[in-house]
Amino acid sequence: MPDRPKAVAFDVDPDSLVSLRQAFPEWEVEAVDGATTGSLSRDWDPGPADLLVVGARGQTAETLGLCRGLRSQSGRAHTLLLVLVASAHEAVVGAALDAGAHGCLVLPVHAKDLVRAVARARAGDRPGRHTLGLDRARRGDPWRDVGGEA
Repeated sequence: MPDRPKAVAFDVDPDSLVSLRQAFPEWEVEAVDGATTGSLSRDWDPGPADLLVVGARGQTAETLGLCRGLRSQSGRAHTLLLVLVASAHEAVVGAALDAGAHGCLVLPVHAKDLVRAVARARAGDRPGRHTLGLDRARRGDPWRDVGGEA
């Protein structure tokens, strides 16, 4: 059997964990509770993972430290990192993005939100992506000067 993609969820609430498993049914989803920055460097390594999901709890500094710690692990520079934030803690979003997260979702999250966030993160940040093709004419225009006419 080929290797299945793997997602690791850190301190994610049960409802979000269910949504994560619904969003990626063919993935192996590992849940880790009580992860800290110290435990990452001392006794835990998620191994190869395609997606890391961090549940932002009330301790903003610990959540951001966990994001930085995951991002700084060897081989994690391009691993997708999403942070789930409660609506009462939306101020954490900017700081989480600065700490290395690819995206943030406000709780409650649904399977389709997770699929979209992963697809968006995989597409990457390509400048001008949203404006590609806007300068093309919608239909042929015989009066349009495209230059270089003989």
